Amino acid sequence: MASYGTIFSAILPVFLVIATGMLFHRRGWLSEETETGMMKLGMNLLAPCLILSLVPGNPALEKLAAAGWAIGLGFVLVLGGFLLAWGAGLVGGMRIGTGLRTFTISAGIQNYGFIALPLLLDLFPGNEGPSGLMFIFGIGVELAMWTAGLAILTGKAGLRALVNGPFMAVILALILNYTGIHHHIPGVVHTSLDMLGRCAVPMSIFMIGATMGRFLSEGIFTNALRVGLSSIIVRLGLHASLILAAAFFLPLPEDLRRLLVVQAAMPAAIFPIVLARLFNGQPRVAIQVVMVTSVMSLVTAPFVIAWGLGMLD
Repeated sequence: MASYGTIFSAILPVFLVIATGMLFHRRGWLSEETETGMMKLGMNLLAPCLILSLVPGNPALEKLAAAGWAIGLGFVLVLGGFLLAWGAGLVGGMRIGTGLRTFTISAGIQNYGFIALPLLLDLFPGNEGPSGLMFIFGIGVELAMWTAGLAILTGKAGLRALVNGPFMAVILALILNYTGIHHHIPGVVHTSLDMLGRCAVPMSIFMIGATMGRFLSEGIFTNALRVGLSSIIVRLGLHASLILAAAFFLPLPEDLRRLLVVQAAMPAAIFPIVLARLFNGQPRVAIQVVMVTSVMSLVTAPFVIAWGLGMLD
């Protein structure tokens, strides 16, 4: 079983890179054009290359059932997170019009992507199963976010947003994997995809920090205690327990169980900040959820991951 110190050592660099991104933005060293360009580069090139280098031929995806479980759980577990967050928000005194909708989509979804990925790669060296499954799991999460999540925030869904680089790359990667076509792709193409894909993780984590820095503003701590405590209870307590229960009690492949343990320990996802800004939500609430759960997860995540992996072993 991985020790607390080992897992903490894997987590800390991720948050240091996030902090660096925040610093660069706050110091004015990143122009809005540069940030936009880097995000487009990551979304449309680097992340798809990473997916196409990790998914086709991944032993964890040898059976179609593994992909089905990953997609289904990504969808169902996020729906469960939204339900838990809505209930906790009501108990915490939030109402529609005062942040309940934004709190629900923020606290109800874990950071399922680029914070989890470096941990998976570091915790399971030589085993690309959990990291490859992460992108398949992400299909279900995206479906839940752009259907139920957007409906909660606005009253209507937005499936057209699924037509993006990473989502389409996962679909292509699964086709290549299950048709066997990936065996015929030239080695030079694999090498190029791997080189570009390796840039995706550090740059995406850095840009997460820059995005958080962009949305920080005066008044960010208004009602922060209530929102922060509620988000810790939901994301790092109730929702984490739901994900761990799925890992322990469902008949899942071992690599998918390992992925779920890491997912349970993650802080809230950052993308709801963008959603709240784009669809007339309350970005301040989303920022509070992300900031509080991110800081708290530095303490809780190593314990959760160490204990969860120990239980699986």
